[in-house]
Amino acid sequence: MTEDITTVRSPARRNFLKSSLVAGAWVLGSSTIPMLNSLAADEAGKAGSTFASPFDFWLSIDGTGVVTAYTTVTNLGQGTHAAIAQIVAEELEMSLANVRIEHAPVIKQFHREWPPGITTFASAGFNSALETIAPACAAARQMLLQAAALQWQVDVKNCVAVNAQVTHAATGRSLPYTALIKAAAILAPPEKPVIKSPKDWKVLGQSTPRPDIPARVDGSAVFGIDVQRPGMLMAAVLHAPRFGSSLQSVDDGPALAVKGVRKVVHLPNAVAVVAERYWIAHKAVQLLKPVWQDGAHASINTAEMRSSLLRAVAAGDGKLFPRPKKQKEGAAETAMKEASSIIDTSFDVPFLAHATMEPLNATVEVTATGAQVWLSTQSQTDTQNGVAKALGFQPEQVQIHTQHAGGGFGRRLEHDFAIEAALIAKAAGACVKTIWSRENDMQAGYYRPITAARVQLALDKDHLPMVLRLDTAGPSLLEYTRVTNSPARNGLDWTYIMGWFGSSYKFPLFDTRWTRVDFGVPCSYWRSVGNSQNCFFLEHTLEQAARKAGMDSLEYRRRLLQHNPKAIAFVNALAERAGWNTPLPKGYYRGFAMNGNSFLFSAHIVEIAVSKPGQFRLVKITAGINPGVVANPKAVEAQMMGGTLFGLSAALFGEISFRDGQVEQGNFDSYRLVSLAQTPVLDVMVTSTGDRPEGVGEEGPPSIGPAIANALLAASGKPVTRLPLSQAGWKLMA
Repeated sequence: MTEDITTVRSPARRNFLKSSLVAGAWVLGSSTIPMLNSLAADEAGKAGSTFASPFDFWLSIDGTGVVTAYTTVTNLGQGTHAAIAQIVAEELEMSLANVRIEHAPVIKQFHREWPPGITTFASAGFNSALETIAPACAAARQMLLQAAALQWQVDVKNCVAVNAQVTHAATGRSLPYTALIKAAAILAPPEKPVIKSPKDWKVLGQSTPRPDIPARVDGSAVFGIDVQRPGMLMAAVLHAPRFGSSLQSVDDGPALAVKGVRKVVHLPNAVAVVAERYWIAHKAVQLLKPVWQDGAHASINTAEMRSSLLRAVAAGDGKLFPRPKKQKEGAAETAMKEASSIIDTSFDVPFLAHATMEPLNATVEVTATGAQVWLSTQSQTDTQNGVAKALGFQPEQVQIHTQHAGGGFGRRLEHDFAIEAALIAKAAGACVKTIWSRENDMQAGYYRPITAARVQLALDKDHLPMVLRLDTAGPSLLEYTRVTNSPARNGLDWTYIMGWFGSSYKFPLFDTRWTRVDFGVPCSYWRSVGNSQNCFFLEHTLEQAARKAGMDSLEYRRRLLQHNPKAIAFVNALAERAGWNTPLPKGYYRGFAMNGNSFLFSAHIVEIAVSKPGQFRLVKITAGINPGVVANPKAVEAQMMGGTLFGLSAALFGEISFRDGQVEQGNFDSYRLVSLAQTPVLDVMVTSTGDRPEGVGEEGPPSIGPAIANALLAASGKPVTRLPLSQAGWKLMA
């Protein structure tokens, strides 16, 4: 894509994009930042849109040349803010040292159609910035060029931007951006700013250092749990031990007798203690003996839940997912009858916790006219709306202050903890920071849904797929989540078919069904959502098909990827990187698994050593990703490493189990994460062969579990039908 700036236009006014000077800073938008008004929303409304234009409010350049870009992407530690800074430096032809990234104010002018409102999920952060901040920067660059051309009375086509200045090669003149800000600010912004094509990138596409790392290392970065406010009190919470239970009564006396305790707050399903210090509150709340009224699911047990789900998929009576092009019930049934053989496997996976390193917390101050909330969150708009409703305010009366987040993984998309903190602060009549203990965080929801699946893959005489029949069962996370996103479709939870339709592999026909089986346990989005289990179901089924065909694992996959040369090239590159064709010593085995679609590919090749039945050691993991276009290779590599270890912990140990209605896990001693001693050599291959960027953050977890399962299948000849592996008869040795 090339720029087409052929004439210098005279200053003019436009309805939705304005350029102005505010306290010496050039602001490109419809109002000032951060104290914005409703002008943009009003004018966008006149154009028939409920959202502001894509480059309103995104950019501010001060008199020293420092550029501040405002993003709606939460800094979860994923490195997206670094990539956004690269966008600014790229489009404005300037040094990264003079770029600052701040979270945008939580107001309607910053709302996006996707992700909805102000939200961080679906690995959409970089693309969101390309659609918002990049055009704003491109507009600013074009306006700076125009300002210089007007001053020099030359053709703008002969002016170039480089190193934060505009130069005119023919005359040798140059001006820094700081000398052009006032002149540029009165020009008409271009109607269609032209952003750079990836082939022209000089800053993007490079592995630049992340500017937030020093602050995260030395402790100066402020996370939600670090927030301090004058006169702030602290709160600890004790939740009902069973989901669906409510608080019937409690004697506040034991807690109030503790020095430093200010108040005991009763909530519908919890009791909180407000005190001068957190550990005072934590100690005091443990002294309380609440009486709980149990709900309908007070006696659930994991063994019974597993049995009911496996019975449901065996019955095959679920609702059919509507996909008319590939999902033809009659044709699928006929193909099943005509198949030469059928791979038929039933799987089940457990509830999983998000287990973020920073426990859930929120600091809230409530007055008669509104509230302020300081927290680590992925869903600013939903949190603002939820807190406002709980307190009886309008959303604009609730101000959200977004902090660094110590992990999200989908848990911080929910805002139940923020509402709880707001109610506690209101009852206390003070600014209160509420912190959930690790046990609260682990035992009070939300979780990835427990799921069972029966996969029947009908094969022809050449062992190629004819039809894939999928029966799944489990609770619907869409019924529990408070996240604004696509709702259930015709009563069907679409997360159960993530990774099936649109897979990189080609299947002629599908027959996919879902049975709703609810246990009263709140579920929500978990990193990679349905792909996190569906990749396991699919890839382990394909591995069994490859064994039945007597073919190498990768050669069989290539037969299913003939329609997608890029996917085959990716598989081949990863195989070479991992040394797939290198002979292995006795007792060593490899496994492969891939997740992806037509444009995005991620995969793992795992090498294991089996010393005796039921025991194995991880020798090497080779991860690969092709996200189309790469903004920062080292950041992508780090994302794949983190995602791989996240998925590895889940595959090896991850499980939230129930006994008599109560969660059995409470901390990392019982909800285990993979240790450094158990982690093998981890090599990451990052490639880029597309023309548009796809997501990265959710690509690590899905394929690591099935890659290990496929290696264990090669070792034992027995399918792995249950995760975690610790519940499937396999023990990891360091």
